[in-house]
Amino acid sequence: MKRAFANIIVFLLLFSLSGIGQDNNIFVRKENNPELKVTVTGYFGISLMTSYTGFIRYGYIQIKSTGEEKITWLSREQFIQQATGQTVSKANPDKKNYLEDYEIMWQSFENLWKLRYTEYPYEGNQEKGWAGRDFAPSDAQWSFLKRNYHYSKLDQFLYGDDMWKLVKDSQDPDWQNQYSSLK
Repeated sequence: MKRAFANIIVFLLLFSLSGIGQDNNIFVRKENNPELKVTVTGYFGISLMTSYTGFIRYGYIQIKSTGEEKITWLSREQFIQQATGQTVSKANPDKKNYLEDYEIMWQSFENLWKLRYTEYPYEGNQEKGWAGRDFAPSDAQWSFLKRNYHYSKLDQFLYGDDMWKLVKDSQDPDWQNQYSSLK
């Protein structure tokens, strides 16, 4: 009986000491641990996929620190209003005028169809596009877009600095000629 009692005492002593040696951070709330806290960063984005409202898709892209992406579609008007700070936006909480900051004319968004098409896809406009194929950039153009802007497929959303850089660069006639010459 004394031996059983001694074993219980030793077991309880070892059990209580094992709690001291364990990492107490196991039960830390995720609000107090930056490694467990999920953050979300918002961006404006565009895609060369056509939509029922135009040749370019506009969106607000949320990127979680876990790698998940969520896209909220925007009309061209909503995009321009939010990107210029006229309307409240999670992608622009400081109401900055990104078009002014990046020296972009809002009309430049109207010309982005030229990245994808050789000519305007509907009747009534004789304007020519810059694309190497009828309905898509050539392989050399895709390579150029991927290398310079990290853009590699039509349904991908280009966002952040890469998007602003592409739109700004596409305003330059020398850039347009260089892009058009890639076959």
